[in-house]
Amino acid sequence: MAKEFNIFDQEAVAVEEQYMVDQPSPPLPKPKPQIVQPDLPGIPETIQSLKHIQNQEKLIHQHAKRIIEALFFSSSEALPFNKIREVLDTFQPLAPKLIRDLIRELQQEYLSQRRSFRLEEIAQGFLLRTCEEYSPFIDILYRNKRAEKLSPASAEVLAIIAYKNPITRPQIEAIRGVDCSGIVQNLLERQLIEPVGRLEAPGRPTLYATTKDFLKHFGLKDLHELPTINNGN
Repeated sequence: MAKEFNIFDQEAVAVEEQYMVDQPSPPLPKPKPQIVQPDLPGIPETIQSLKHIQNQEKLIHQHAKRIIEALFFSSSEALPFNKIREVLDTFQPLAPKLIRDLIRELQQEYLSQRRSFRLEEIAQGFLLRTCEEYSPFIDILYRNKRAEKLSPASAEVLAIIAYKNPITRPQIEAIRGVDCSGIVQNLLERQLIEPVGRLEAPGRPTLYATTKDFLKHFGLKDLHELPTINNGN
C-alpha cells in the first residue's frame, strides 16, 4: 500500500525549520575571572603566628582575671590596686589600664550573674562585699560575734574627726563642749582613728584622722564620699 502524503504535515515541518533558522543562537556564558593569589612568601605563616599570639594573650588575660578574683576571695581587707599589680607581676607584667579593665569585667560579671556579693572600691582598694539584702542572714550567722555598736557620743566625735581631718582632742572638745578623752581612746582601740602628727602650737597636741578601717566600716571609697553638711546657708 502506498504511503499517504499529507500536504499539511509538509507545510508544518517547513514552518518549524524556518523558525529554527530565524532564531538567534543563545549567547555563550562568559568565563568567570580567575583570581590569582599573589605569590608572597611567608604571608600564611605570619597570619598563623598572629592568631597564635592573640590566642596566647587571651589566655593570659583570662588567667590574670582569675588570679585577681582569687586575691579578692582570700582577703578580708580592701586590696590596694598597687598590691594587686605587684602580685600579678609575678605571673605576667600587665599594663595598669588592662588590670583595671579586668577588675571592671569581674564587677560586671557579678552583677550580670546576680551573685550574692559584689566587688566595691572602698578604703582606697577593692573588696568583695555581701549584697545588702542578705545581711539579716549574715547577722544570724554572727549574732554572737557582732561588734559593739558606736554610742551616739562616739559617733559624734568620729563625725567631727572625719569632717575636720586632721584635728586635735582640744579642738574636738571645743566643738562638743565636753571632755572627749575616753571616747578618743575608744576610737583609737577600735582602729577607726589614728594619730597622724602634732599641731605646731603650745603643748604640740596630737592630731587625729580617720583610718582605712573607718572607710571600710562605713563602706566609703574615700572621705570625699561623706555626706555634705548643710550649714543652713
